[in-house]
Amino acid sequence: MKKIWLLLLLTVLSAALLTGCASSADTLPSPSPGTSEMPGTLLPDMTGDGASPMPESSAAPESGIRTVEDAKRAAQAMEEAVEKLSEVDEADVAITGDTALVGLKLTSQYQGQIDDRLKKMVLTRVQTVEKAITKVAVTDNAALVTAIRAMAEAMDGASALEDLNDKAEDILRQLTVYSE
Repeated sequence: MKKIWLLLLLTVLSAALLTGCASSADTLPSPSPGTSEMPGTLLPDMTGDGASPMPESSAAPESGIRTVEDAKRAAQAMEEAVEKLSEVDEADVAITGDTALVGLKLTSQYQGQIDDRLKKMVLTRVQTVEKAITKVAVTDNAALVTAIRAMAEAMDGASALEDLNDKAEDILRQLTVYSE
């Protein structure tokens, strides 16, 4: 009889031990009552005037191309990223605003033309370098590729990105801009 009580006691103690050790997952803290993380909610004003709106964003620094140096650096990185595509032999990139002008020399194995699939791949590669670029104008037309290359080279002598707007507009009039 003592053996049965001993076995029963050991079983209960083992079960209690295993139950206590089984749940080692961290528990999430419950939200505090009265606080909200939703933008635009009203918070009490510390001056006693009533409620004031909470700011809409916690201002992370915006990325973007603001200077000619930024544009040259980004264009070079975009060229390298686009040239990694198996369909592309060479790429030239010039940037205007939120649009990248991309001139391509396709590989000899690529028999197709520039379609939406290729434009999307180019846009994706361009956006890996700079998220602020939302549109691409892609061409493999030799004259337009030369114009894009000339615009990219003109960035060396430009004092501001606005100096290149006329050249960019001339090229963009001849291309279809792709965006998602």
